[in-house]
Amino acid sequence: MKQAKAETYWTIPYLTIWGIQWMADSLLQYIWMIDPSGAFRKVLLIAAAAVSAVYLIRDARSYAAKERRWSVKTGVPAVAAAIVLLVIIVQLVRLGLIPPLYTELLRSLLLAGFYLYVGVSLGRELVHLAVWLGALTVVIGTWYLGYAPIILGFSGGASLLACAAIFTFWGKPGAAPGRH
Repeated sequence: MKQAKAETYWTIPYLTIWGIQWMADSLLQYIWMIDPSGAFRKVLLIAAAAVSAVYLIRDARSYAAKERRWSVKTGVPAVAAAIVLLVIIVQLVRLGLIPPLYTELLRSLLLAGFYLYVGVSLGRELVHLAVWLGALTVVIGTWYLGYAPIILGFSGGASLLACAAIFTFWGKPGAAPGRH
């Protein structure tokens, strides 16, 4: 398990980039008067994608990084499946088959499912994160659906940052003694 935890260290920049993007996007939705056309949100999305691409290109140049990061053992199939699901959801929303408020619920549930999937093999901290995000999604979806884009977007971004912090902690030598 220590080897598997050490292999998660490369995801920290991506978790941080997209966590900040999700949180900023939800804050801009809340204070929509500053950005009524959504231009800042689009710029944030493009900037996050560009910075992620820079990290991806930088990492792909290193042979050791390429060998470690693109192996099947590191969960690339699960990440690819999540990306395919997100693309399908985006297309369904664009076609008008899924209302925009339910998109945030689906995105949060997918993220909670991913935390649960990864947490079962890596550590209970991610399982706790999955339970928290899943419970929050159910409560928001049941009683506060109108606030879903703001609350779940911000909480999803915060959970990505928390996941990055957990991976950083696991990556430190001598950290996390005991059963995780």
